[in-house]
Amino acid sequence: MYNSITKLEDFSLEVILEIFDYLSVIDRFNAFHNLKKKLNSALYLSDLCVDLTNISRQTYENIYQDVILKNYFPRVRTLKISNDLTTGLINTVFNQINLHDYKQLRSLTLIKPCYMTLGSLALSIPYLTKLEHLSIDSHSYPHDFFRLITTTSSSLKACYLPGLEIQDEITFCSNSITCLTITVEDIGLLLNLLAVFPCLTYLHVILRSTLFIDDENFPRMNILSCESLQTLKLHVLERSSIEFREIEKFFQQTTLPQLQTLSYTCTTPSLDHVDAARWNEILSVHLRTIKTWKFFVEIPYNSNSYTSMKQIVENSQTILPSSFTFTLSINYQYYIVHTSIFPKRHFDLSLKSSNSDDYANCDPIHCDSTIKYSNINSLIVDCSSLPNLTTLPKIIQHLHLKGTNNNLVLSKCLKCCSNQLITLKISGLMDDLLCLPNLRQLTIQNTMFKTDMISKLVQFCPRLELLTIEIDSIPDFSDLFNRLQSESQLNELKFLRVYSRDPKHTWTSWSNEGNDLFSNVKVIYETKHLFLFIWF
Repeated sequence: MYNSITKLEDFSLEVILEIFDYLSVIDRFNAFHNLKKKLNSALYLSDLCVDLTNISRQTYENIYQDVILKNYFPRVRTLKISNDLTTGLINTVFNQINLHDYKQLRSLTLIKPCYMTLGSLALSIPYLTKLEHLSIDSHSYPHDFFRLITTTSSSLKACYLPGLEIQDEITFCSNSITCLTITVEDIGLLLNLLAVFPCLTYLHVILRSTLFIDDENFPRMNILSCESLQTLKLHVLERSSIEFREIEKFFQQTTLPQLQTLSYTCTTPSLDHVDAARWNEILSVHLRTIKTWKFFVEIPYNSNSYTSMKQIVENSQTILPSSFTFTLSINYQYYIVHTSIFPKRHFDLSLKSSNSDDYANCDPIHCDSTIKYSNINSLIVDCSSLPNLTTLPKIIQHLHLKGTNNNLVLSKCLKCCSNQLITLKISGLMDDLLCLPNLRQLTIQNTMFKTDMISKLVQFCPRLELLTIEIDSIPDFSDLFNRLQSESQLNELKFLRVYSRDPKHTWTSWSNEGNDLFSNVKVIYETKHLFLFIWF
């Protein structure tokens, strides 16, 4: 007779650890913490990926603060914290833990940290001897932050720092960083960056400024060989006024023998950036090894005609290799010249001014090909420009419907994407809105939120996590908030953002007068200008 295993703890520790790999950290601790000694041992031996960016305050305090960060910190491999929805959480966590103790930490992500937090982080980097990946979403960094994190760590390999600006020549070197996202002042400093970071395999650079010099005064140096670089992404900002000859000079000054993928993004009135002949010269002479080219250039409506843009695209088909030819899209204010499949996730049709047949197949709603816009999952659209029986593509997960159209049938419009929608911005709560079973974020604009809308929320979006509303009376908000909590049955709601249009009060003045926004309710909140942010 064979012995049968009827309980989880009867499995070997190795099998239990494999089972844990399929469970989230929250599910593991909710189900097995403090049950059996063997299960507790498995919890302590399992690797923990801690994501605190989208959790309720209660979950943080009961599970993470009191259990995981207090007792299981040696097993934390990934830590992700945000000051965005989870108001002030980065400061809270850093005041409660000693980051030096996280000896096994491989990846750290901070979203909107304060300036002082980044200063202390830079000093902690040498103690995080296993840290390989650092991601920071911020636009304010302490002096010397980049040098400190890249020269004092022997393990750090990847840095995502899009808001960090390199404005002066880098005088230090790093042989450990292989992946980097960063903002650089100009092409000259980009060449300098590549020279002192020779081991880069992936580089995403945002370029801020032109050099404002002629060809004769362009920085002269030996041809720079980037032996390791396999992926290069260049994002030229509109305000930079970078001329295309600077881009050409960059490729003339470098050899990229291992480059496989090139991404080029630019917003400019200059047609030089979409000159197929000049790009063909770069591709054929300097970039012979690339297999993937993602090209995306926005040209303002008022700078060129539709006819000229169409001609550029047609010419590219005879000049460029067949796999790299251009196609044309048109959004709310730009002609977009791009490689065959639209490379971005987001498309903005909020102010599209023409429904001319000439524009057919130039946007994801009116295109007769599903392949061209297969990457898109986010859409902004002006309701007034939509035909009444429009059906949006099923691939849309994030939708912003601007304005109103009383004749638009929402049930028809959202029919194909209703199960996929994750975020929605809309004016009011229409009666014909479909149930959106997976909607997590809802913004109701241009309509004052009233208590009779609460029942609609439960009906239309039962799994809502973030709600953004507008009100016209701050004194009445406390009652509305209490009813929202007690009557809504929105059990997954964690975040509330309230925009005040009250002409007599502000959030700050109301609180300063001794009024309690939340009677007998424990929440964390902050006010910024006309907004109130609540985490509960």
